[in-house]
Amino acid sequence: MLRIAGFWWIAVSAIHGLAGIVFYFEQWRSIAQDGWFNVIAPNLSTPIFDREDAFWFMFLTPILFLLGKLCLWADRQKLTFPISIGGILLATVLVGIFLMPISGLWLLLPPSIMLLQPSKLSDSASILPDAQP
Repeated sequence: MLRIAGFWWIAVSAIHGLAGIVFYFEQWRSIAQDGWFNVIAPNLSTPIFDREDAFWFMFLTPILFLLGKLCLWADRQKLTFPISIGGILLATVLVGIFLMPISGLWLLLPPSIMLLQPSKLSDSASILPDAQP
């Protein structure tokens, strides 16, 4: 399951990155025209919400990718995740879906559930290699 979950997280990160470029193209153009440095939230008392939206949307993309790579690495190493990792991800996704049901958060539900599966196979709820006889 970790392998499938890993590829799923990576696919979602690619979709997320492409969507961030398409949906926030004007914000990124504006950020680039203003010189990139300190143009997202230069003055906290007068936020530029559309730029902040674009930033946080794109900021999540590499985190999703890293989660996918971690799943693939753990699968190759025959490691399991603590059940708490899957539980926290699943709870976070469920809260997000509840608060914003019309969103792409539904795409994160299957890999979050998948992370619970290999955790149940391990008696120790830690990222340790399986004992070899």
